[in-house]
Amino acid sequence: MPAIVRRSVAARTGFAQGLPSPPFTSMIAGTTEHQVGGTTMRSKHSISWRTAAVVTAALTVATAGLTAAPANARTTATCNLTAPYRVVIGQPYKEFKLYASGVCSMGGTAWSAWNLIHPSQGDQGGAGFGSVGSGNNQYSWDVYSSHTIGVHTWRPYAAYDSNSNQLSQNTVQSDIRLATAAWITSKRTQDVVTLTGTSLLYSTGSNSYFKRSAKGAFQYKERGTTTWRGLKAVTTNSAGVATMSYRFSRTRDYRFVLYTTPVSWDQASATTTR
Repeated sequence: MPAIVRRSVAARTGFAQGLPSPPFTSMIAGTTEHQVGGTTMRSKHSISWRTAAVVTAALTVATAGLTAAPANARTTATCNLTAPYRVVIGQPYKEFKLYASGVCSMGGTAWSAWNLIHPSQGDQGGAGFGSVGSGNNQYSWDVYSSHTIGVHTWRPYAAYDSNSNQLSQNTVQSDIRLATAAWITSKRTQDVVTLTGTSLLYSTGSNSYFKRSAKGAFQYKERGTTTWRGLKAVTTNSAGVATMSYRFSRTRDYRFVLYTTPVSWDQASATTTR
């Protein structure tokens, strides 16, 4: 079994260095010999490296001519992946922990793997557990600022228990978007409150935040309460700034929030009181 080596997802060359990337042109060829009714039968086979990984894990399958186990011989046990859904890119690199649970995480030769798939750009790496990974039930997912943006799907690759029985796997998603920052300042002149909000977006090129135009809103909550309510929806200008003023004599808490976009996550500023 080729071992999975943890790697940068940004390299986008398959879920492990131990297994080649698509189109999987590397092949293994050979001849299998078995007995049928007292007659020796020979058959040639040619399989991809990824198929070879599965076959190597299921040693009993190899003696049956490298054919998949019949459906009624497979266990109905499951192997589940737990991965973060909201993934925020706001720094050059961040490590996220992934977890496998079920029969595939019980040690021995049990193993499981998932590929990370972007809807338009395909394979973005993956995660392996057990005898092909870094541990039975935990994997370190390295996310760099160059990672693809959008909703990614952790698609099952394969999973086997210690007896080489194939296991079913779940499918989960991770939504990867850029980080934003929201600032607010306030002032009061008698009964007029003036609020100024600033919107910023993380740049993967400079690994820093820059001011930009964005949609958002000013919100308020009454002192001593926990519910935020909308005060005014705004769009910041090209310098990332939006300002509003209104008359209100009592003291309130205020904040400035940014909405989620296809490439960035929502964000709320700190609280100011006027």
